[in-house]
Amino acid sequence: MTKHQCLDHHRSLEFFCYQCNSSMCSKCFTIHYKNHPDHSKWEHIDDTDLSLSTLKLDDNKDTTTTTNNHINSDSTINNNNNDINNFYSQINNIIKSLWESLRSSTFRYQELSTTENDIKQHYEELHRHLVIEEKKLNKDIINDKHTITNQIDNNINHLKYLINIIIIFNKLNNIPDTSKTFEIFNTLKNKNVSNSSDNESIITDTTTLYSTTTIMESITTSSSLQSFINHNNQTLFNEHNYKYNNYFNIDELLKQHSSDSSSILLDIIHKYNNQFNESTTNTDNNNLRLSSYKLSIKQPDFNQLNSIIEQSIKFDNIESTESINTTTTTNNNDNKQSYIFIAHQSNGATLINTSNNNSIEELKFYYQFDSTYSSIVSIGEYIYIFGGFFNQNKWIIISMKSKSMVYKGDIEGIEGDFDISVCYDGQDHIYLVNGFYYKKRIDRFNIKTMKFESYHQLPDEYYRQVSSMIFKGSLYSVSFDQNKLFQFDLTNKTITDHKIDILPFTACHDNNGNFFILDMTNKRFIKYNVETKQIINLNVIPFTNHQFPYVMYHQESPTSSYIYSFGSSNDCNFKYSIESNQWEPFLRDINYQNRGRCASISISF
Repeated sequence: MTKHQCLDHHRSLEFFCYQCNSSMCSKCFTIHYKNHPDHSKWEHIDDTDLSLSTLKLDDNKDTTTTTNNHINSDSTINNNNNDINNFYSQINNIIKSLWESLRSSTFRYQELSTTENDIKQHYEELHRHLVIEEKKLNKDIINDKHTITNQIDNNINHLKYLINIIIIFNKLNNIPDTSKTFEIFNTLKNKNVSNSSDNESIITDTTTLYSTTTIMESITTSSSLQSFINHNNQTLFNEHNYKYNNYFNIDELLKQHSSDSSSILLDIIHKYNNQFNESTTNTDNNNLRLSSYKLSIKQPDFNQLNSIIEQSIKFDNIESTESINTTTTTNNNDNKQSYIFIAHQSNGATLINTSNNNSIEELKFYYQFDSTYSSIVSIGEYIYIFGGFFNQNKWIIISMKSKSMVYKGDIEGIEGDFDISVCYDGQDHIYLVNGFYYKKRIDRFNIKTMKFESYHQLPDEYYRQVSSMIFKGSLYSVSFDQNKLFQFDLTNKTITDHKIDILPFTACHDNNGNFFILDMTNKRFIKYNVETKQIINLNVIPFTNHQFPYVMYHQESPTSSYIYSFGSSNDCNFKYSIESNQWEPFLRDINYQNRGRCASISISF
């Protein structure tokens, strides 16, 4: 074998001292031996290579034996053979011990995984029985709901057809629209949206706006047929969107019937009778063949129920004689991951892991998040969301560990709503401030008892709130489109106004006394401190007139905090650095979803 040279004597390195862990030539060895006569654990390098080659990585063999056929017969070396062989034996024993430890740890981990899976399957079986019972009870109800929605769809089409007949009749007979009903139709035909006195904006024509659920919401909130038609004048009752538009094209009808109004009306009535004959039309709800139900719920004895469940499975912690050896300790905070949760209007949410290079995961939930923008808080691994345009009387809990909705309940004891502004006091209560329909209120929700309660009645001057925060014993809330926010002392229930020179469209906070407020009207973005009442002007988001971004606060580390904005399109996705006061586009290639007015939150667990 090729031997390396000694740098001092230019001779081959032939000896190795185990106590010095050094190689040496014959001359070095002679000097070394004179200077260190107590260093008896040495060997010729040829024998070292040979001895190392005798190490057996086979636990079926006796690892304490070594091959000595080529050991130098020199008397001095023979005296060291036992020490050297012991050294090799120690290496073999350590390797064997490490391998046994690896095997033992692997088997133990597999046993724990099996036990974990058995527990999971047990509770899944219990849950399966509950789901079966639930589906049994709901089967007839679901069928009846389907029947009702079909009837609603038919009646809406019927209503639209009749409205068109009246409009055509009036036009052909030059009848002025004097009645309230005709005023509605006239409004439908001639309304100038841009000059509306209530600044009504043009509604995006989406499938959701034509859904039966949306129609029922509109019927519920409408005080009369007139208000229902006005509310839907850009969708259901828009003349350009009529399913039967070809039937009512006045110019075409006049051509077809040589301007004979009687012929036109007879033709329309004939088509109406064919379209809505008695066998296919039923406008009398009482004639629906639906069952009547009386629901009686008796709450079980949960202590007894818990006892039955606990007795169905037993899990004992048996103290193990094995010990786990580790050279490192784990800090729980080091394992925490930071996320941004952004809901969208397609019954889902986007989860961005800011601790892992902004990796993205799309989640699906059976909950519509429209108008929940300020109605969300995070507590540990859980996200709480209250109300929404399509779920005004509902609230949910989402677990970020399981990435699923773990609870959905009714808002009871207080009025439900959408655009509710909520905040958490860090202990037992989430506070709910105002809403779109129901004003003058501060309610609260106990996260332990899961009960709602009315807490305080606000004066008339406060309407919808865009962001709320609890800081040093007071609840602070920013009012939408008003030059103020209010401070509510939670101890003595007194209110103090803070005047701000800005019209808030959307806002967020850092839970540490600072609000970040975006004014779309004047295109301003500020930081407002509730203690000092100081306003700092920040660089505004570079949005256009057609963008409506909604902002949220996210702290990625002790030294870096950001404001993120999301909206109806990816063009609204921005990331603002608080430290550098700069905006930049963010995740423009993310899956397109309408995230406008939807809940978003920073969460770490």
